Amino acid sequence: MRKMPLGILGAMVALSLVIGVSATFSDYNADRSIHWNITTDDTELIDLKPIQPYAYIADNGELVVDFSPNNPNYPGYGDGISPASEYNFNEVFAVSNHLWENMPIVVRITSSNTHVEFYSHEGGVYAVDGGAAATASDSARDDVCFVLGPNSEKKIGMDLSANGDSPGDVWDLTMTVKAYRLGTEPAELSNCGQVI
Repeated sequence: MRKMPLGILGAMVALSLVIGVSATFSDYNADRSIHWNITTDDTELIDLKPIQPYAYIADNGELVVDFSPNNPNYPGYGDGISPASEYNFNEVFAVSNHLWENMPIVVRITSSNTHVEFYSHEGGVYAVDGGAAATASDSARDDVCFVLGPNSEKKIGMDLSANGDSPGDVWDLTMTVKAYRLGTEPAELSNCGQVI
């Protein structure tokens, strides 16, 4: 009779040793601090730098492209762009990569209005839809992407098409710039100049 309780006790000890040795932690709590500074577009680790006087950093720290008398750099030469015209500016702003990790990034620039398109006369910028090179105003697109290596920058040009617009019309649109660590970009950004 005593052998049975001793056997059960021995089995329980062996089972608890097996469970104790092969335990998998499913929960861990720790408090750590995280610090960051919110900074202007031209002083970030991935920064946007105005090149033309049409582009500037506003008081809120954002890059603004403004072809109107509201631009603080306005030289007094006119009130905007002409109707039924197209304007091309090779270097309006630059995007640079100064990440500490010294890694390449994939950058995507989109316009909320198809009348404003992007390109780089230096090359290396591609249309997200299809991957065609966007290297001049004739090949500019409203959704472009490119790979930017560590400690490098890409100068971005803009094509403005005022076709169908009339004097007094105002464009108020959004340009969105997103960056991804190379290899983590969404699938639709597979034709941005990545070397395979």
